[in-house]
Amino acid sequence: MRVCAVAGLGRPGILVYFRVHCYVPGSKSRDTLRRVSPAAFLNTLIVDMWNRICRRRFILGGLAALVMPGMARANAYPSKPIRMIVPASAGTTTDVRARQVADRIAGPLGQPVLVENRPGAGHTLGAAYVAKSAADGYTLLVGTIADQGVAPAVYSNLPYDPRNAFVPITQYGETAPLLVAHPGLGVKTMKDLIALARAKPGQITLGSWGNGTLTHLLTMQLMQEAGIELQHVPYRSATQGLTDAAGGQLHLFWDYPVSSVPLIRAGKLVPLMLVGEHRVEPLPQVQSAVEAGLPAVRHKAWAGFFAPAGTPDAVISRLNAEIVKALRTAEMERILVEQGSRVVTNTPQAFAAFVQREREELARMARALNIRIE
Repeated sequence: MRVCAVAGLGRPGILVYFRVHCYVPGSKSRDTLRRVSPAAFLNTLIVDMWNRICRRRFILGGLAALVMPGMARANAYPSKPIRMIVPASAGTTTDVRARQVADRIAGPLGQPVLVENRPGAGHTLGAAYVAKSAADGYTLLVGTIADQGVAPAVYSNLPYDPRNAFVPITQYGETAPLLVAHPGLGVKTMKDLIALARAKPGQITLGSWGNGTLTHLLTMQLMQEAGIELQHVPYRSATQGLTDAAGGQLHLFWDYPVSSVPLIRAGKLVPLMLVGEHRVEPLPQVQSAVEAGLPAVRHKAWAGFFAPAGTPDAVISRLNAEIVKALRTAEMERILVEQGSRVVTNTPQAFAAFVQREREELARMARALNIRIE
């Protein structure tokens, strides 16, 4: 109903005529002219204005009801402990780095960040667990090249869709795998190894972190590029492989500098080559693959943080800000450099683009090497 006044005089005293515009659904509009007292007109006018205000409040309140819960959740995040799922065993490089970050972001976030190990199947078990978790920012994945890049390239069936199951938060580091040898093999450089392998095709053993892992691909690529034949020995545990190499049960093994350096200094292992183009601080005497004449052997290991798909953008932004802040400190950068790694951080969008490029390149690499795990 819409009210509009028509001034007029009447008896006895001053009266007000006003027109009431009525609309009844399914019929035509109808105007009526009514003669009432000023008090009645004022009362009607006040009621009409109040109804209009209430309608506006109802509409605005409805909009607020749709928008405010999401804003409130983002502003209140986190309101309980956060779980950080590591798809590798306790004590591994991935696990150690995750705990370093967890310890440093718990304070700024105001909640404990609990690291939980769920290893197995080339990191895919832990990744699958996070993919099925609630998209609320309280379950995060420490994803690596293993579960986000290599597994999609070599496995026919994965228990998760790597392209759509996760939201990248930020990368946190990059490490070049290191090829080490047992001293009993009698080689000190890649030149020595290649010459020996050509003289004894298929007799030298090289251990990897398992079938369908980055070091499986690197093993095949090394043989192809160097024109040699090695006996690939896949291990389910990188720790066991390193132990066997140091003990002489295995000739060669792929490892990270951080865990090999103590054995190298003790004389139990000989470092031969770092994947990629750069040397690292703890092993300045060890040449890179580029320096060894094997530029194609360059794919480094990397890791970063992911959340289940559908996690609110505001939560992703908060996590990105705190993790990047924790990593970009002189202390953390020094720790990673001393361990033969380097800090790498980025925006969620830049990290997503990086992961996509890695998946495409690793898929081409796996096809070229004819590596497929059913």
